[in-house]
Amino acid sequence: MKPNLMFLIIDSFRADKFHGSNKTSQTPNIDSLIKNGMYFDQAVSASDATLMSWSSIFTSKFPFKTGIRSARFNKLDENVTTYFHILKKEGYHFYGLLPTLSETIGLFPSFENQDFLYDLNQRLDTGLGDNILTKLEASKKEPWFFLAHIMDLHFPIVVPKNFDDQKFGTSYYEKAVSALDVWVGKFFNKINLDDTLFLIISDHGSYIKSVNVDGTNINFEENIQTQALTSKLSKKIPKFAQPLKNKIFLSMEENTQKKRNEILSKFTLKPHQKRALLSGRADKDHFLFDENIRIPLLFLGPGVQQNQVIHDQVRSVDVFPTVCDLLGIKNPANIDGKSLLPIIDGKKEELPAYIESTPLVLTDSNDVVGIRTSKFKYFRDKNDPKNRIHLFDLQNDPNEDENIASAKPEMVDELESVLQNILKQENTIKETINDESQEIENELRKLGYV
Repeated sequence: MKPNLMFLIIDSFRADKFHGSNKTSQTPNIDSLIKNGMYFDQAVSASDATLMSWSSIFTSKFPFKTGIRSARFNKLDENVTTYFHILKKEGYHFYGLLPTLSETIGLFPSFENQDFLYDLNQRLDTGLGDNILTKLEASKKEPWFFLAHIMDLHFPIVVPKNFDDQKFGTSYYEKAVSALDVWVGKFFNKINLDDTLFLIISDHGSYIKSVNVDGTNINFEENIQTQALTSKLSKKIPKFAQPLKNKIFLSMEENTQKKRNEILSKFTLKPHQKRALLSGRADKDHFLFDENIRIPLLFLGPGVQQNQVIHDQVRSVDVFPTVCDLLGIKNPANIDGKSLLPIIDGKKEELPAYIESTPLVLTDSNDVVGIRTSKFKYFRDKNDPKNRIHLFDLQNDPNEDENIASAKPEMVDELESVLQNILKQENTIKETINDESQEIENELRKLGYV
């Protein structure tokens, strides 16, 4: 019998807040899991938001090859093979708990539990955690694949009352991480690592709008009460008034940014601090900083070495090729990912990570595509290679404060060549607009994407 598979996605979990010295949360359970498993501390997501990240993880293809995003947000192209197809042929049975957004894109399999969808506002401490535990305890046909996507770190963040204390973190985000850690421990206690491969990953990272400057804490994190009121009022506006509602929202976002700029003018901030505090849902100029694309990736279970932290850069497209190798299943042809087992065995074979930003829903955005290596980050305008060029020296400038594109044109050319080679790869996905695009975009708006 092949091992079972527990796959836990924690939305918006940044790598530097999962493991390492750059966190103020308390995570004894996650720390223990890292000691009992294999952790990749330089894993890179293919995109900075959920849908395109999902598509890349579960197909091992770069997002532009999946059909999820073209002229509009669409369902997965029917010709694209997912790893759910592959695992089904190997006899796996699927169980899961996913936010309602997942139902719209045609990516996920038929789950054997009918109640696999949950409301976007549900959190671990309001029923989701107990629901996951119940399903892990319940009898399941083997081999099983259990998939859970958790939204507790997605804005607006709700901190459980018993974790709303500075000892659990200096921001709402890190307090929520401390609360989430307790549930991770509970889930792990239901898993038998002798017969179950357990993975923890994130779809993308997040800006944390809380910074300490000169002894002062500047906190622009989302207020849940305000967000709930906005959502409630939004639901009362009829569909025909949607364009007006969108216009009002964008205007409110612009006013909020002006007020924040006035506050920040009194402080001396580094570029990475300022962009975190001023990032907004309606920003038209998109970027691909590590805050949003560097994610945790942890393996535990059969065939996995213990207490190993791997520092090599790896990619979200590499996850399922590695899973299949660990499960003894043949990988499909024509994928962009590659098994990480050679890296685990000590072989150095870093591949460049293709990255792209996720467009806005309500209005056009200035999106970017790029390449990340362990040494350099390069991204530029999606449609114009000569526009909005960014290059960062990640080894000497890990916070990506200084754009050195003009100082290193030869490196820009080198990484642009790598990018072009990826973009020109055979891609049979046609850019289409279909009737389901509106449904998908409605769900994205509920998540706060605009």
